[in-house]
Amino acid sequence: MIIRKAVQNDVSQATQVLEEVKTHMLDQGIDQWDQEYPNKKVLTEDIEKREGFVYVEDGNVLAYMALNELCDEEYNDLNWKTATPFLVIHRLYVKPDAQGKGISSKMIRYAEEFALEHQYKSIRFDAFSLNDTANAVYLKKGYDLVGTVRFRKGIFNCYEKAILSY
Repeated sequence: MIIRKAVQNDVSQATQVLEEVKTHMLDQGIDQWDQEYPNKKVLTEDIEKREGFVYVEDGNVLAYMALNELCDEEYNDLNWKTATPFLVIHRLYVKPDAQGKGISSKMIRYAEEFALEHQYKSIRFDAFSLNDTANAVYLKKGYDLVGTVRFRKGIFNCYEKAILSY
């Protein structure tokens, strides 16, 4: 198992896993992602900007996320608890048949270590309000719900966690 920066050779596998995740979420009644977002073009751009990260096991991409400092303007209306700079997690997903094995927790921990190493004061992100599993994971990992925003697909919960140097 390794978590590393994604490279162009990962685009195909990361996109295939993304499509599996979209189908799995729809089967669970979670209409969060579609062909418009996210898609292969978005993942390719993440990787070109060196912001994409993959979880690889036995040569297979099992999870993906993007890390950067970008957030939607809707974030500006929320009462965030920490100052800048902050890191934002985007597009965190795990292959359906690999879910429930702690991979998302490892990805979140990697993001926290990355934030600490790069001297970010906090991590911020949003999660679809109807994705109960994702929201439960984030609360369990110590992220605080700071409010909600509305995007094209509905209401999203916004989370933040301060990153403290040890």
